[in-house]
Amino acid sequence: MDKRRFLLVLQREYYSIVAKKSFILTTLLSPFIMIALIGVPVMLMEFNTGDARTITVIDQSGKYADKFTDSEDFEYQILPDISTSDMKERYEEADGDIYAILVIPADVDDSHIVNIYSEKPVKMSLSREISDVLGKSLSETRINSFDIPGLKEIIAESNITVDVKSHTWDESGESVSSSELATMTGLFLAFLTYMFVLMYGAMIMSSVVEDKTNRIVEVIVSTCRPMELMLGKIISIALVGLTQIAIWTVLLSIGGFLLSIAGLFTASPEIATTAMGVGAGTPMPQMPDGEMPEFIQAILGVNWFRLLGIFVLYFIGGYLLYASLFAAFGSAVDQQSDANQFTMPVMMIIIIALLIGQACMENPDGTLGVICSLIPFTSPIVMMIRLPYDVPAWEIAASIIILYATAILFTWLAARIYRTGILMYGRKVSFKEILRWVK
Repeated sequence: MDKRRFLLVLQREYYSIVAKKSFILTTLLSPFIMIALIGVPVMLMEFNTGDARTITVIDQSGKYADKFTDSEDFEYQILPDISTSDMKERYEEADGDIYAILVIPADVDDSHIVNIYSEKPVKMSLSREISDVLGKSLSETRINSFDIPGLKEIIAESNITVDVKSHTWDESGESVSSSELATMTGLFLAFLTYMFVLMYGAMIMSSVVEDKTNRIVEVIVSTCRPMELMLGKIISIALVGLTQIAIWTVLLSIGGFLLSIAGLFTASPEIATTAMGVGAGTPMPQMPDGEMPEFIQAILGVNWFRLLGIFVLYFIGGYLLYASLFAAFGSAVDQQSDANQFTMPVMMIIIIALLIGQACMENPDGTLGVICSLIPFTSPIVMMIRLPYDVPAWEIAASIIILYATAILFTWLAARIYRTGILMYGRKVSFKEILRWVK
């Protein structure tokens, strides 16, 4: 392989992509979209606060109506016991001033059921608030019915929460660890691998198909070998990806800093919890005393240099493996729409690898995780899930060797497919014919 021709192809492919307006717009807008996914829900919750809605309470038991207190979302008014027909008449006369009518039956202590009447289904936050208030009140009533002095205090003191602190031993001694941190880190690295391999693999296929459509490849292969052209495309796309990731990192850092200054990350607990899918008025869970320092110790206790270094090795190996397949299949078609029959199996393998990785989170050292960490098509994703759990060095070494050996083999096979397919036009190609090209 001639290095000069290879570098010329790499330079051409790199600049032909990064100079496109679509690439520039996508690269610049993507971080803002990611930031908007975080900031917009919080801002919308601030603007979505309306006037408190009136809830009419009819307490047939005569014991629980006064347990409800007004909040930012709901105001409660107590009415005497009336019939169902009178309730509907009262609701219609209110002409929208009453949001719903809550009826607490006389046998609520035994049935534990209350009824809400309204013109349309009520908000889930109202059902949750009623359930919480009456649940606590019914519990207190049941406790008091036993007529045991100090029983309420005894039960309160008996509700004990056990805080499990994880520690690991290594050569340097004992250190604090966190299973939650390991799970989140592994899942994040696996998702990054999944997303980038699919995104940049599809970019390679688009580039190959575009060259075939424009017939420019006929001129290029007259001056360089197909292997030089294919490797130039694969490595140039890898450099494009690194450029894009570097720009995103800078823009996201700046955006996060600006959002923190604007105070969007310091919204009220009610707004923050509602934006995360928790009901309005639900208090933000408080972290136990001393929890944050230990969590920080767990973060500092992770060998991030080793973790990210191995991640880069798997990312490069996985990218080379799948990129060669995308390039080979892209050379076998004339249009992007015809590539689905070849790309779908590759995409399914990547998706299955991600699903296997998620299944291995509960048992990272299980047989499924070990086997799939050695299979080159699944190891770049599955090993990312297992990596924070201190995988044995021999498994990592064997997995990387198998991955890179397979990537080199498939790159060579892909070059044979690319050599034939890149100059073939106007015909449908099957998997059987592609195998014949390899032979």
